Amino acid sequence: METAEENLQEQEKKRIHTLANSMGPKILEFLADSNISELALNTDTRLWIDTFSQGWIDTGIKILPSTAKRIILGVAAMASTTIDMADKPFLEAELKPCDLWPKCRFQAELPDIVDNPSFNIRKHGKNIFSLDDYVKQGTMTQRQKDIIVEAIHNHANIIAAGGTSSGKTTLLNAILKEISSTGDRLVIIEDTPELQCTAPNHVNLKTQKPYIDMNELLRMSLRISPRRIIVGEVRGKEALTMLKAWNTGHDGGCATLHSDSALESLYRLEQMVSEISITPQQRTISQAVDMVIYIKKEGIKRAIKEIIKINGYDHVNQEYKIDQIK
Repeated sequence: METAEENLQEQEKKRIHTLANSMGPKILEFLADSNISELALNTDTRLWIDTFSQGWIDTGIKILPSTAKRIILGVAAMASTTIDMADKPFLEAELKPCDLWPKCRFQAELPDIVDNPSFNIRKHGKNIFSLDDYVKQGTMTQRQKDIIVEAIHNHANIIAAGGTSSGKTTLLNAILKEISSTGDRLVIIEDTPELQCTAPNHVNLKTQKPYIDMNELLRMSLRISPRRIIVGEVRGKEALTMLKAWNTGHDGGCATLHSDSALESLYRLEQMVSEISITPQQRTISQAVDMVIYIKKEGIKRAIKEIIKINGYDHVNQEYKIDQIK
């Protein structure tokens, strides 16, 4: 007689088989290719791939809207979620790893917010790069690496900043790998699980929309005895909660943030804080954030372009006191 667990496993196999059939052999081939980091289906039905060797490439493949919709619905089934075509015609999901594909982040849009179904499949990196790897690759200098390591062991609060696909999360994983060697208890908070932690004492918390957001998880994290609080990406009102946590006995944390320069990251935090505060809280920001590392993608290369240390806020001149690290 089939057990409940065996029944669930069989259902999972069927969902994988159905999704694989919808994807077809070429998409499965791209997902298995270690040179490819992302697949993107545009609304003109053309499929593009982002490669480590050449950047974005038009595959020359067109995917019918009906096929694209089946893929999106197949991913929704895999993620045990549904799509509301009237109120929420999009999907944000995690594609769990199996024999046919690695762990991926899946974002999709459906009509009427697009003309034809579109999606992005971003593959999570299998390997965790260390800060030494970054030096070997030329992404950062030895001096930059030494400064970052010193900051980590001095319990500095660090922001890894950059634009879209700049490598912020991969950089944070490298920082997290160094933090994991300290023996500190970590609480890791994410919207979409992308961080990889080797620390022996850590807890992963994930949002559950629409009930539990990043802000609620941050509040929850304070009650489970973290030494350091790690935030996958700070995007909104949770910024103030994170800054207050970092300022009250939980120093040594880190997070990623979308911005166009190291200094711009501090202004972005002001904007986020202003969502729930009548003042931009520059003093709170300057006390909580010790270092910002700005990474930029140029062509197919990524490089650490700036590292700044924050030493307070000058209220007379209305500017942050920063040291630019060369």
